[in-house]
Amino acid sequence: MDKTLAFYASCPPGLEALLIEELRLLGANNLKEHPTHVTFEGDLTLAYQACLHSRLANRIYLCLLHDRFESVEELYDKVNRIEWGWHFDLKQTFAVDCVARKSHSIKHSGFGALKVKDAIVDYFHERYEQRPSVDKENPDYRIHALINGSQLKIGLDLAGRSLHQRGYRDSSGRAPIKENLAAAMLIRAKWPECAEQTMAFHDPMCGTGTLLIEAAMMATGMAAGLLNPSFAFCRWKQHDEEEWQTLLATARRQFNKNLQACELRLIGSDRHRKSLQLAEENIQRAGFDKIIELVEQDISRAVDLKLNNLAINNKGLIVTNPPYGERLGDEATIDQLYRDLGAYVKSNFENWQFAMITTEAEYARAIGLRSHKHYKFKNGALDCQFYLYRVSQENSFVPFDPKKLNPNWEQGLSEGAVMLKNRLRKNQQRYKSYLKQNNVSCYRLYDADLPEYSAAIDVYHDEVHIQEYAAPKDIPEKVVQKRLNEIKRVASGVLQVPEVKVHLKQRLRQKGIQQYTKHSDSDDFKQVNEQGLQFYVNLSRYLDTGLFLDHRKTRKMIMAESQGKQFLNLFAYTGSVSVYAAKGGAQTTTVDMSKTYINWSIKNFAANNIPIYGHQFVQADCLQWLAEVQNDQQYDLIFLDPPTFSNSKRMQSSFDVQRDQQQLIELSMNLLATGGKLYFSNNFKKFVLDEKLKHQYRVVEITQKTLPPDFQKSRNHHRCWLIEHR
Repeated sequence: MDKTLAFYASCPPGLEALLIEELRLLGANNLKEHPTHVTFEGDLTLAYQACLHSRLANRIYLCLLHDRFESVEELYDKVNRIEWGWHFDLKQTFAVDCVARKSHSIKHSGFGALKVKDAIVDYFHERYEQRPSVDKENPDYRIHALINGSQLKIGLDLAGRSLHQRGYRDSSGRAPIKENLAAAMLIRAKWPECAEQTMAFHDPMCGTGTLLIEAAMMATGMAAGLLNPSFAFCRWKQHDEEEWQTLLATARRQFNKNLQACELRLIGSDRHRKSLQLAEENIQRAGFDKIIELVEQDISRAVDLKLNNLAINNKGLIVTNPPYGERLGDEATIDQLYRDLGAYVKSNFENWQFAMITTEAEYARAIGLRSHKHYKFKNGALDCQFYLYRVSQENSFVPFDPKKLNPNWEQGLSEGAVMLKNRLRKNQQRYKSYLKQNNVSCYRLYDADLPEYSAAIDVYHDEVHIQEYAAPKDIPEKVVQKRLNEIKRVASGVLQVPEVKVHLKQRLRQKGIQQYTKHSDSDDFKQVNEQGLQFYVNLSRYLDTGLFLDHRKTRKMIMAESQGKQFLNLFAYTGSVSVYAAKGGAQTTTVDMSKTYINWSIKNFAANNIPIYGHQFVQADCLQWLAEVQNDQQYDLIFLDPPTFSNSKRMQSSFDVQRDQQQLIELSMNLLATGGKLYFSNNFKKFVLDEKLKHQYRVVEITQKTLPPDFQKSRNHHRCWLIEHR
C-alpha cells in the first residue's frame, strides 16, 4: 500500500492548474502540468481517492511506461516488454485508444492504437499461446497511449470511463455543459469559499441543473464519484478491495453527515418547463431535492422576481451558462438575452458575486457590468471565456445597443480603423453617381482594399453583409478578432446602419457546395431592389446571400438580348439571371441541383410578378441533365456559371471546372441554336480556358465588359467568356 506509483490525469483544456491543486489536496506528489493532462505520484490509496473525489479530471491513468522511442518497432518492443499479466489475464477484454501528435513514426492515432494492441496481444500469445479478446464497446480494461513527438506514455485507465459522468444525469437536455467544466466554473467563482460562509447560490438559466447539482455536491463535500462508484480498477488484478470499501464507506458517511447539517439555499430558474422537469429528475437522482429549489421564470421579466426568499439575502453567488450564438443563431436575439440577464442581475442582486461563461466578448459587454477577472475555458469544441463580476452600482454601465446607431463610433478608433473609415468614405463617393444612375441599392463597397482589414463589405439597401477572408496563420487570433470588430464598427458608422443590421461571416476556402450551405438557422429573407427588379436575399443563413452582385451587368446584358428568345440558365443558383431574361421577354429554363434554390428562383419570379407558366424549373445535376436532353431542345441564349468544385452527394461524380470544362461546354453548345450565344462564367482565379475550345468555337473573353465599377478591383470577381458557333 505504501509503494509509490506514477499516474497521469487528463482534463479539458484550461483546467490543468486547477486539477494540480485538487490532486495536491488529495495527497499527490511530484505534480507537473502538461497540455490537457497532469502527471503525479502517490500510492494506490491516492489513485482510489482521485477516481472517487476528482471533480475536474476526465480520466486517471496508472502510468505503465514513460519513455522515448524512435521507430514503430521500438514502440512495439517497449510496449511488449510491459508485464501485462500483472494487470489482467486472458479471460478479460481490453481496448486501446491512442492520441498521437508531432510524431515522425506514428502519424495517425489509429495506427498507434493498432501497434499497441498488437504488442499486448503478442505478449500473451508468446507466454500462453492464447490471445485476450478486444472489446471496443465495453472492455474490462482500457489502455491509453499518449504519443507526443518521440515521447510515449502508456496508461491503464483506472476508472474505465470519463469521470465527468457522475451518474445523476440520464438526459442531457438543452445544450448542457459537462460536469467537470461546471465544477471548474464554480471553483473559479470561489463557490467553495462562499458555501463555507453560508451564502446563497442561484443559476437563473439552470437548464437541466448541472451547475446547481455540482454546487450542492461541493457544499456538502459529496465525492464526485459517489453516485457512480463503479470503476475499472475493481477488476484489476492488483486491486485492494478492502482499502477501496473503507474509502467508499468514509466518503458516504461524511456526505450524509454534511447533507443533514446543510442550511444553504440553492435556487435555479429557467423559462423552459421541459428543462426544469429534467433538472428536477437529475436533482432527485443526486439526492439534493431538499436543498435545491426550482422556479419557472423568464429573466426578461426582471421586475417579476419570484425568488423573494433568495433576494433578501444580502450576499450570494450567481453562476450561469447562458446560450451562445452557436445555439441561438440570431444575433439580435442573443444580444437581447444578455441584456436581459444583466438587467435581471443588476436589478435584484446588489452586492452579490456573478459569474458567466460565453463565447464572445460582445456578449459579455451586453451584460452591462465590468468584469474584474476572466479565464479561458473550452466548452466542447468552443473557445469560451469565464467572466467574474461584482454586482454594484459602481461596476454597472449602460451597454451599447446594437439596434441603435452609435453616436460615438468614431471615438477612440485605432490608426488602422481611421484608414478604413477614410477608404469606405472614398469608395462611397466614387460609386455615388453610378449607383444613382443605374438604380442600384446592392453593391460592394470594399474588398480588402487595406491588407490589414481583409474582408468584403457588401451593402444591401439598409443592411450590410461582411465576409471576412481567412487571416494568415501567423497573425494572432486576438489581432484578427480586433480587426474584425473594427470592420463591423466602422462599416456601421460610415453607412449609418445599426450594428444589428451588420451581418458578419468568416469566408474560408470553400469546397464543393459549402458556399451554399447554411451559416445559421435564421430564415430572415429580405427583398431588395436591383435595377428595377426585386430579389429575395438572406444575409444571415447562407455564406452567399442569394444574389451575386458581380453579375449585375451580365444580368442586364442578357435581359437586353432576351426578347423572343429561348433562355437556359445552368447552375442557376437562385435564378436571378432567369428573372432578368424573363423580364426581357424570354422563355426560360432554370436548372439547379438544389431544391432550396429552385424554390428560391420561383420566389424571385413571384416577387417580380412573372407568371411561371411557360417557364421551366428543373432540379437536377446539370451535367447529367445536359447529357439526357441532347438533341431534345435548342436555346438562343445560355448562361453557364458553374462552381469551381463540387462533390455533392446528389452528383454521380465530383465536378471540377478546370478539369471538366470541355465536356460541360460541349454539352451546352450542343443545345445552342445557330447564331445563339453562350455566356460562360466562373470564379476560379487560376482558371485557364482549354485551347481545344478556342479551335472548336468562336471564343472571346468579355470579363471587363461584365464587371460593374464596384468589382473592377475586387479580389474575388468572376471571369466571363462569350462562346458562339463558328
